[in-house]
Amino acid sequence: MKNTVLFSKIFLLFTCIFLISSCIKNDNFIKGDAKIRFFQVASTDTTQNFYLNGIQIGNSVTYNANTSYVVIPGDSVFKITSRNIGTGVDATSLADQKFKIGQNYSVFYYKEKTGDPAKLKVYTDDVKPDLDSAKLTFLNLGYTLGSKVVITDSTNTAAPTESLIGYGESKSFKVKVNRTTRYAFKLATPTATNPPPVVTRLDSLTINNGRVYLILLDGDKKGELKNRIVPAN
Repeated sequence: MKNTVLFSKIFLLFTCIFLISSCIKNDNFIKGDAKIRFFQVASTDTTQNFYLNGIQIGNSVTYNANTSYVVIPGDSVFKITSRNIGTGVDATSLADQKFKIGQNYSVFYYKEKTGDPAKLKVYTDDVKPDLDSAKLTFLNLGYTLGSKVVITDSTNTAAPTESLIGYGESKSFKVKVNRTTRYAFKLATPTATNPPPVVTRLDSLTINNGRVYLILLDGDKKGELKNRIVPAN
């Protein structure tokens, strides 16, 4: 008798759960998250504030700096705006930008030429790591350089590999980092600077397996090559 009553209660419980589940529709009412960060890479411009639909996101960003990732509602539509910190005037904007659930994004405030108006560009970041290697994405936004950048992989000292990367271009590599890993940078058309500026080299002290990196190639106001290593995970 007790078993019959217990069975009846369990059956009734599962029936209620089934009926409630049948009434719930998945219309994406509860949205997931995306992540976004902002970079100021216009060396001839001033500090910027960034806004999504009129709401400031993160702190003010000086040249050669960026915000941390900020969580936003995924699959929502935003207008991205950048404002000069001194005047509060909109410098540039991008409308109708949609950021997918579960994705990470980087927004760059940049210029194509000195004297040109600034623009905004959105990149989708690959932040999924491979435990046995490092993921490197090289992005050249050095509009003052007047030259392509040479990336030299001298891991194989007997036969170094060189890659050219022009303005606005990006290249991605998957690298198994070890003690011999070496990446160096120079301009394809060097400036008159003597000695040349020091550009951070990539090696096993600056990059590690299991990490994802953005290597931002840039030029300062004098047109000299600079780079930044920005971890994405």
